Amino acid sequence: MKNLKTQVWNACGYVRLSREDGDKEESNSVTGQKDLIRDYLSRHEDLHERGMKVDDGFTGSNFQRPAFQEMMGEVKAGKINCIVVKDLSRFGRNYIEAGNYLEHVFPAMGVRFISIGDGYDSADATTADCLVVALKNLMNQVYSKDISRKSGSILREKIKRGEFIGGYASYGYIKDPAD
Repeated sequence: MKNLKTQVWNACGYVRLSREDGDKEESNSVTGQKDLIRDYLSRHEDLHERGMKVDDGFTGSNFQRPAFQEMMGEVKAGKINCIVVKDLSRFGRNYIEAGNYLEHVFPAMGVRFISIGDGYDSADATTADCLVVALKNLMNQVYSKDISRKSGSILREKIKRGEFIGGYASYGYIKDPAD
Protein backbone atom coordinates (compact mmCIF):
# COMPACT_ATOMS: atom_id res chain seq x y z
CA MET A 1 0.00 0.00 0.00
CA LYS A 2 1.22 3.51 -0.87
CA ASN A 3 2.40 5.72 2.00
CA LEU A 4 -0.18 8.52 2.19
CA LYS A 5 2.29 10.96 3.75
CA THR A 6 4.81 10.67 0.88
CA GLN A 7 2.32 10.80 -2.00
CA VAL A 8 2.01 14.09 -3.87
CA TRP A 9 -1.45 15.58 -3.27
CA ASN A 10 -3.43 18.04 -5.39
CA ALA A 11 -4.81 20.17 -2.57
CA CYS A 12 -7.70 22.61 -2.54
CA GLY A 13 -8.23 25.03 0.31
CA TYR A 14 -11.84 25.44 1.39
CA VAL A 15 -12.99 28.60 3.19
CA ARG A 16 -16.43 29.41 4.59
CA LEU A 17 -17.76 32.34 6.55
CA SER A 18 -21.45 32.69 7.34
CA ARG A 19 -23.26 35.94 8.03
CA GLU A 20 -23.58 34.84 11.67
CA ASP A 21 -19.78 34.48 11.88
CA GLY A 22 -19.16 37.92 10.38
CA ASP A 23 -18.71 39.67 13.71
CA LYS A 24 -15.93 37.37 14.88
CA GLU A 25 -12.30 38.45 15.16
CA GLU A 26 -10.05 38.76 12.11
CA SER A 27 -8.70 35.20 12.37
CA ASN A 28 -12.08 33.89 11.20
CA SER A 29 -12.27 36.18 8.17
CA VAL A 30 -12.07 34.86 4.64
CA THR A 31 -8.67 36.50 4.14
CA GLY A 32 -7.35 35.11 7.41
CA GLN A 33 -8.50 31.59 6.54
CA LYS A 34 -6.95 31.76 3.06
CA ASP A 35 -3.65 33.02 4.47
CA LEU A 36 -3.55 30.26 7.09
CA ILE A 37 -4.25 27.55 4.50
CA ARG A 38 -1.69 28.91 2.01
CA ASP A 39 0.93 29.11 4.74
CA TYR A 40 0.22 25.49 5.72
CA LEU A 41 0.43 24.33 2.09
CA SER A 42 3.73 26.18 1.59
CA ARG A 43 5.27 24.27 4.51
CA HIS A 44 4.27 20.82 3.19
CA GLU A 45 6.02 19.89 -0.04
CA ASP A 46 3.69 16.91 -0.63
CA LEU A 47 0.73 19.33 -0.93
CA HIS A 48 0.39 21.25 -4.20
CA GLU A 49 -2.24 23.99 -4.18
CA ARG A 50 -4.76 23.46 -6.97
CA GLY A 51 -7.27 26.07 -5.92
CA MET A 52 -9.03 27.89 -3.13
CA LYS A 53 -12.81 27.65 -2.88
CA VAL A 54 -14.67 30.30 -0.88
CA ASP A 55 -18.27 30.28 0.34
CA ASP A 56 -18.65 33.74 1.87
CA GLY A 57 -22.00 34.35 3.57
CA PHE A 58 -23.17 30.71 3.56
CA THR A 59 -24.33 28.70 6.53
CA GLY A 60 -22.42 25.63 7.60
CA SER A 61 -25.61 23.79 8.55
CA ASN A 62 -25.87 22.23 5.07
CA PHE A 63 -23.56 21.47 2.16
CA GLN A 64 -25.62 23.16 -0.56
CA ARG A 65 -22.98 25.84 -1.04
CA PRO A 66 -21.78 26.87 -4.52
CA ALA A 67 -18.01 26.74 -3.91
CA PHE A 68 -18.29 23.47 -1.98
CA GLN A 69 -20.28 21.90 -4.82
CA GLU A 70 -17.75 23.21 -7.35
CA MET A 71 -14.92 21.70 -5.29
CA MET A 72 -16.70 18.35 -5.11
CA GLY A 73 -17.10 18.44 -8.90
CA GLU A 74 -13.32 18.84 -9.18
CA VAL A 75 -12.82 15.97 -6.72
CA LYS A 76 -15.09 13.74 -8.86
CA ALA A 77 -13.18 14.82 -11.98
CA GLY A 78 -9.90 13.75 -10.34
CA LYS A 79 -8.41 17.26 -10.23
CA ILE A 80 -8.34 17.42 -6.41
CA ASN A 81 -7.52 14.64 -3.95
CA CYS A 82 -6.87 16.66 -0.79
CA ILE A 83 -9.04 19.24 1.00
CA VAL A 84 -7.56 21.63 3.57
CA VAL A 85 -9.66 23.76 5.95
CA LYS A 86 -8.87 26.12 8.82
CA ASP A 87 -10.97 24.05 11.22
CA LEU A 88 -13.92 21.68 11.21
CA SER A 89 -16.46 24.45 11.88
CA ARG A 90 -15.47 26.09 8.57
CA PHE A 91 -16.07 22.78 6.78
CA GLY A 92 -19.58 22.30 8.13
CA ARG A 93 -21.82 22.46 11.16
CA ASN A 94 -24.07 19.51 10.35
CA TYR A 95 -22.90 16.55 12.42
CA ILE A 96 -24.41 13.86 10.19
CA GLU A 97 -23.38 15.30 6.81
CA ALA A 98 -19.88 16.35 7.92
CA GLY A 99 -19.33 12.91 9.43
CA ASN A 100 -20.57 11.24 6.26
CA TYR A 101 -18.07 13.17 4.15
CA LEU A 102 -15.17 12.53 6.55
CA GLU A 103 -15.89 8.88 7.33
CA HIS A 104 -17.37 7.59 4.06
CA VAL A 105 -17.31 9.88 1.01
CA PHE A 106 -13.73 11.15 1.18
CA PRO A 107 -12.13 7.78 2.04
CA ALA A 108 -14.11 6.06 -0.74
CA MET A 109 -12.90 8.70 -3.23
CA GLY A 110 -9.28 8.58 -1.99
CA VAL A 111 -9.45 12.16 -0.70
CA ARG A 112 -7.18 13.27 2.11
CA PHE A 113 -8.78 15.76 4.53
CA ILE A 114 -6.79 18.17 6.70
CA SER A 115 -8.19 20.46 9.40
CA ILE A 116 -5.31 22.70 10.45
CA GLY A 117 -6.72 24.13 13.69
CA ASP A 118 -7.92 20.75 14.90
CA GLY A 119 -4.63 19.03 14.12
CA TYR A 120 -6.48 16.44 12.05
CA ASP A 121 -5.04 14.76 8.95
CA SER A 122 -6.88 11.75 7.58
CA ALA A 123 -3.58 10.40 6.20
CA ASP A 124 -2.46 9.47 9.71
CA ALA A 125 -5.65 9.62 11.78
CA THR A 126 -6.03 7.21 14.66
CA THR A 127 -9.31 5.87 16.02
CA ALA A 128 -9.03 8.42 18.84
CA ASP A 129 -8.57 11.24 16.29
CA CYS A 130 -11.73 10.13 14.48
CA LEU A 131 -13.66 10.09 17.75
CA VAL A 132 -12.47 13.61 18.62
CA VAL A 133 -13.48 14.83 15.13
CA ALA A 134 -16.94 13.31 15.56
CA LEU A 135 -17.35 15.04 18.92
CA LYS A 136 -16.16 18.38 17.49
CA ASN A 137 -18.63 18.06 14.61
CA LEU A 138 -21.40 17.41 17.12
CA MET A 139 -20.39 20.50 19.13
CA ASN A 140 -20.29 22.59 15.93
CA GLN A 141 -23.88 21.57 15.19
CA VAL A 142 -24.99 22.40 18.74
CA TYR A 143 -23.32 25.83 18.42
CA SER A 144 -25.12 26.47 15.13
CA LYS A 145 -28.50 25.57 16.61
CA ASP A 146 -27.81 27.72 19.68
CA ILE A 147 -26.99 30.77 17.52
CA SER A 148 -30.16 30.20 15.50
CA ARG A 149 -32.26 29.93 18.67
CA LYS A 150 -30.72 33.08 20.16
CA SER A 151 -31.16 35.18 17.04
CA GLY A 152 -34.76 33.96 16.72
CA SER A 153 -35.55 34.93 20.31
CA ILE A 154 -34.14 38.44 19.75
CA LEU A 155 -36.33 38.83 16.67
CA ARG A 156 -39.43 37.63 18.55
CA GLU A 157 -38.78 40.17 21.33
CA LYS A 158 -38.50 43.02 18.80
CA ILE A 159 -41.81 41.95 17.25
CA LYS A 160 -43.49 41.86 20.69
CA ARG A 161 -42.29 45.43 21.36
CA GLY A 162 -43.63 46.56 17.99
CA GLU A 163 -40.18 47.42 16.65
CA PHE A 164 -39.49 47.52 12.93
CA ILE A 165 -37.63 44.37 11.85
CA GLY A 166 -37.41 44.83 8.08
CA GLY A 167 -34.65 46.34 6.01
CA TYR A 168 -36.81 48.93 4.26
CA ALA A 169 -39.99 50.76 5.17
CA SER A 170 -43.10 49.71 3.22
CA TYR A 171 -44.15 51.91 0.31
CA GLY A 172 -45.71 55.10 1.66
CA TYR A 173 -44.03 54.87 5.07
CA ILE A 174 -40.87 56.46 6.44
CA LYS A 175 -38.55 54.47 8.69
CA ASP A 176 -38.09 56.07 12.13
CA PRO A 177 -34.35 56.89 12.47
CA ALA A 178 -34.48 55.90 16.13
CA ASP A 179 -35.82 52.43 15.30
